[in-house]
Amino acid sequence: MIIHWLISLLFAVGAVENYDGDEELSCKRRHGGIPLPLGVFTVQKEGFPDALPAIRTALSHVHTRSCILQGYRLEMIVKDTHCKTSQGMKALFDLIASRPRPVAILGGQCTEVNEPIAMALKYWQIVQLSYAETHAKFASSDSHELFPTFFRVVPGNRNTNMAKCKFVNHFGWKRVGTVKQNDQPRYALPHEALTTRLEHGFGVKIVHTAGVNWEQIETVGAELDELKVCDRFSSSRSSIFFLSSNSCCERDVRIILVDVDEEMAATVICAGYHRGMYGDNYVWILPGYHSDKWLNKTHDNCTAEEMKEAARNHFSVEFALTRRDVDTKIVGNTRAGDVWEEISKLDPNNTWRGYLYDGLWTLAIALSHSMGDNAEFSHHKMIEAIDNSSFQGLTGKVKFANNERLGLVDIKQWSEGQYIPFAMYDGAEDEFKIIESTSKGWSPPLDSTITERRREHISSLLFLAMSLLALIGIFLALIFLLINFRYRNHRFIKMSSPNLNNIIIAGSICTFASVIMLGLDTRIVSPDGFVWLCYMKTWTLCLGFTLSFGAMFSKTWRVHSIFTNIRMDRKAIKDSKLFLILGVLLFIDLCVLVTWAFISPFSYTVTELPHIPEDNIVIIPEVEKCYSSHSGVFQAVLYAVKGVLMILGCFLAWETRHVNVPALNDSKYIGTSVYCCVVMSVLGLSTSVILQERVNEMFSLASFFVIFSTTLTLCLVFVPKVIELARNPVGNEPRAYRRGLMKSVVAKTSQPMSPQPRS
Repeated sequence: MIIHWLISLLFAVGAVENYDGDEELSCKRRHGGIPLPLGVFTVQKEGFPDALPAIRTALSHVHTRSCILQGYRLEMIVKDTHCKTSQGMKALFDLIASRPRPVAILGGQCTEVNEPIAMALKYWQIVQLSYAETHAKFASSDSHELFPTFFRVVPGNRNTNMAKCKFVNHFGWKRVGTVKQNDQPRYALPHEALTTRLEHGFGVKIVHTAGVNWEQIETVGAELDELKVCDRFSSSRSSIFFLSSNSCCERDVRIILVDVDEEMAATVICAGYHRGMYGDNYVWILPGYHSDKWLNKTHDNCTAEEMKEAARNHFSVEFALTRRDVDTKIVGNTRAGDVWEEISKLDPNNTWRGYLYDGLWTLAIALSHSMGDNAEFSHHKMIEAIDNSSFQGLTGKVKFANNERLGLVDIKQWSEGQYIPFAMYDGAEDEFKIIESTSKGWSPPLDSTITERRREHISSLLFLAMSLLALIGIFLALIFLLINFRYRNHRFIKMSSPNLNNIIIAGSICTFASVIMLGLDTRIVSPDGFVWLCYMKTWTLCLGFTLSFGAMFSKTWRVHSIFTNIRMDRKAIKDSKLFLILGVLLFIDLCVLVTWAFISPFSYTVTELPHIPEDNIVIIPEVEKCYSSHSGVFQAVLYAVKGVLMILGCFLAWETRHVNVPALNDSKYIGTSVYCCVVMSVLGLSTSVILQERVNEMFSLASFFVIFSTTLTLCLVFVPKVIELARNPVGNEPRAYRRGLMKSVVAKTSQPMSPQPRS
């Protein structure tokens, strides 16, 4: 008896492995045999596929193409559950009451039937193997306690969730958003398991989960808005510190995993279309429905063309109908492709035909392990045999873990009006594979908009060019300083106040130097050094302007004082008074600058400019600035002082426009210089405010205005003196100066006098 049992076991084991293909069956089938009743639950109504053709084919192959169950014969007891709980329970009680009682049950298809039956069968210790049940409740944490004898040969959410995780991980996506249907546990339960596995198993951040349901269908769009990429970058304003404007900008979801039913999927995709959540920058991963009818249905808010565009390149994740390697020899020593063709001819529209075939083989193989001596059936051996199943079936390798089938999952992409295989996951081997032949034309997008902070620096070429011009200006100023010092006793130079000329030159050198300092940044100096640089360029430009313009203003004031009230016996206005005026102007500047430094000192800051969106990248330009909390107040004071000074300078230059004594005050040239300084200062100030966010443009224009006005001032003041020195090196033509003085007096006195009112 023991030898007979061992031989039967060896035959059974040999039957479940792959065959070489040409090996003949060594066993001999006996006609008849002990009947083993097998309950089969089906749904014989319109809209449900007929399960019997595939089951009968599998049963025939078990009996004719294998050596398992020698001496036994499976007999089906078919019961129609009508996909109703009451009818299903009646069918169960009929099977339980029959004699002999079924050793196992294959079916059913509807969750509302499977749940109560599976809960009841544990008391009769009868195994149920479903070929169509995919509900997540049968894989919950308490499913072993509630449904200990329930198995399913079709891959459940454990497989599809792992396929989604592998898919996301393959492309390196670390940020995803999800959409789940709250009112459908069939989708809500696996969705919770999916998000947990993504976060804890793969390190993927679930940015936000949008909940949708039919009772609040109008809120679908609002839920998607929580996922939508923020498009406010283009209108964001610069600020000293980076602050997120709202939660949408923080989320910026591009990879969206959806767990909803077919009709809700169409609503979600339509809502996504109206929010621009489609195209090459988005990836929608939906459940597979083994059908594309939901895409072709008319929708209230979207046309057929809009739905087609919104759904382009989306992915569906669904259990595979059959294995792809059709040449593999499966259980029964038959080519997989041949079996698939055979059962497909019987019912090509039956989604479950492959799992009906493998399900019957699974029960047959498990029964061969659970039948003991004298046809004694062991329930525990039956469960153990199913758990340890491992054979090549029509739907892939048949293997179970925790009553769950580890099977094949297809990932398909919607392209050109049809689903194209894109990737595959094998749960039995835990292998994920991209199908290269069909995935080459698609490029995976980024999982979010990349925020690229780009520090805006002044162009090195521009900085070198402006620095070179500033150095040339400094060199020119030094030449004029040398000439002014060398010929300080020349009558022409002496009458034009050489000391004030030296101050004009010193101020010009300061303004030229400020151009170079204006172009320095942290590429050259440290952040701490940049703060000192803030003080240096501010003080240098301010004091340099005061020295140059103040000296010209003082000289113009002296000419105005002389020629507006001409008295030949009046004492000349000495340079000391002019220095006093200049000293007062410098004192005002120093008071403002020192107060500024103590009350509101400079600090180094990086300021954000308006964001620049470019497809999947948002560029955040940054500029380095000297920040002072009350800089506006002190700048206004300085601008006011300089403004009053320039207005007075323009007035004095206009009043002395008829003075024709170049040796005395360079009146015409200084007036032109004053006008030039006013125009350049106004233009420079306005452009620096307008273009403060465009560092190259601001630097180039500000440097140009400073260099141009300073150079023009130097040339207008000193080039006539150089020409005069070349014409009269000795300075021995005093009569020419007197003639110029008399012409100026005559021009002044010849101006029409306004009539005086009579007393």
